[in-house]
Amino acid sequence: MALVDVTRIAQALNLQPRRVQYLVKEGMPREARGKYDPVKCMCFYVRYLQALIDKRSAPREDQAGEGAARVRLLRAKADIRELQVARARSQLVSAADVQVALNELVHITTAHIIPIAARLAPELVGETSRLMIQAKIEKAQKAALSALAKSKPNGSATLR
Repeated sequence: MALVDVTRIAQALNLQPRRVQYLVKEGMPREARGKYDPVKCMCFYVRYLQALIDKRSAPREDQAGEGAARVRLLRAKADIRELQVARARSQLVSAADVQVALNELVHITTAHIIPIAARLAPELVGETSRLMIQAKIEKAQKAALSALAKSKPNGSATLR
C-alpha cells in the first residue's frame, strides 16, 4: 500500500498531526521520516485505544476493595432494615414458633390417621366386594381429613 504523510494519517485517525507524532513515540509504526503505512497505523491505533479503555475500566486495587466493602455494607444494612420492617408489621415468624406449630400439626395428623385401620378393620371382615372395601376406606379417609380440617393447634404458634 502507498505511504502517506502525517497530515493524511492524522485526518484518517481524526487526530491532530502533533498527536500522531506523539503516538509514534508510543509505538505507532512509521516507515520513513513523515511517511506512514495507513493500514499498520490504523491497526496500532485500534489496539492502543482498546488498551486505554481496558486500563481505565479496570478498577484499582484499593478502589475495588473499598467499593466492594461499601456495597456489602449497604446490602447488609438494607437486609437488616427489611427484617425490622417485617417484624414491625408482624410478617416475620421465628423459627422456634414455626417448629412448635409444625410439631403440633404432625401430632394432630398422626392422631387422626393412625386410628383409621383399627376403626375400619371390623367393618371389612367378611366383605368380599372390592368396590365396597374401597368405598369404606375412602369414607374413613374423608372423615379423618374432615376432622383434621376442623382441628386447630393448641399453642400460640399457628401457621396461616
